[in-house]
Amino acid sequence: MDDDLQIDSDEDLFRNPVYYKPAGRNLDLDRPDLGVPQGQDLLNVLLRMRGRVPVEKRGLICPDCRDLRGRRVPMYLVQRDGVWLASHYRKPGEKPISHESDEHLARKERVAKDSEDHGFHADIESQTADGHARLDVRINGANGIVLGYEPQLSAQTTRGMRAREGFRRRGGIQSVWDFADPDHAGIGTVPYVRTPNLPASVIRVQKNPIAVQDGNFVLEEGQCSQNGALTRCPEKPYDPENPTDSGYCGGWHRVLMPAHQSNTFTGEGGLTLTRFIVEAAAGERIPFQRGGHHGWLPAQQWQQYLEANGLALDNKERQPSVRRGERRDRCTEDRPTSEVRAEPKQRRGSRAIVLESRPRETEAARHPVDASGQAIPLCRFGCGQPASLPGPEGLPEHFSCRRKHEA
Repeated sequence: MDDDLQIDSDEDLFRNPVYYKPAGRNLDLDRPDLGVPQGQDLLNVLLRMRGRVPVEKRGLICPDCRDLRGRRVPMYLVQRDGVWLASHYRKPGEKPISHESDEHLARKERVAKDSEDHGFHADIESQTADGHARLDVRINGANGIVLGYEPQLSAQTTRGMRAREGFRRRGGIQSVWDFADPDHAGIGTVPYVRTPNLPASVIRVQKNPIAVQDGNFVLEEGQCSQNGALTRCPEKPYDPENPTDSGYCGGWHRVLMPAHQSNTFTGEGGLTLTRFIVEAAAGERIPFQRGGHHGWLPAQQWQQYLEANGLALDNKERQPSVRRGERRDRCTEDRPTSEVRAEPKQRRGSRAIVLESRPRETEAARHPVDASGQAIPLCRFGCGQPASLPGPEGLPEHFSCRRKHEA
């Protein structure tokens, strides 16, 4: 009776809530009694049903599918590394249960349509060649570039985001993760953009621009001073209590700066999601990773970045979110918050990434030099300024300083 199950891949397994009809309550799979009074033997009872009782008659259903979608979807229990999880029942060949919101669907449809309109073929719900991930939108770009557009509107963990990005990266996909929440765990963890949280009706109208608010970086360098090229010192943490405090250090920095924080940002005619996707597909925007932080750079600045810092790759293999194993089907990503493992929420947001810094120049280093490269000595009369002409005694001096001294 369990032969007709389409087993979920590890990437599709979440901590789904599961409702047990005979008890009239959700089960707590982390407790020995499953959260049911006198339920110490309930787990064994459910496990003994395997191969004997059809899945749809075991009394386990998904409460989210019932409450949010008005559907009765049977569930069954699986174990991964000693952890019990509830999985949705589906027959072989059936697609995974979709928990997509209308906003999620609208973003996929909009990006696919915009890509097609600009000459790049796009497929919705396309599986990677190795079968380890399913892309929300696959975009075939120029020169063999394959983009995977992944709108992510629900909460996820950092570990889960890294694991899912790893599947795509190893499949040769350049992922564009699109977040609406500025505190989402995926910001900086994966190559991303952040866009406004808009209703589906607005997203579907192609004339409505969707602004890219974060994830797009530019390369800047210059003196860290009031009159320098940088808007603020990148090595001084931003103080929300004193947002106008610059605290320039007087040194020199080369940084990757979020475009909206750069000194060239005007706030007008900004980057849109359509333009970003089209330029990324054309190879005009490149994903980067530096010090564990991900983002995107314009291609014309990519070579400058490489020349200054080399290619920083992160080939470290990270553990998957549930366990090692084959991943076959990629379910759609937007899921109810109840399905996500708990993780403390941290304030993320974008930040400047310092590539190189030089300290404030010393007084000696600031001394001017003559045409031969020799340091020009200071005036003998103590004005503190360099003097290139010697006086009657052969010592460097200024004529005006001598007159003051003789007076």
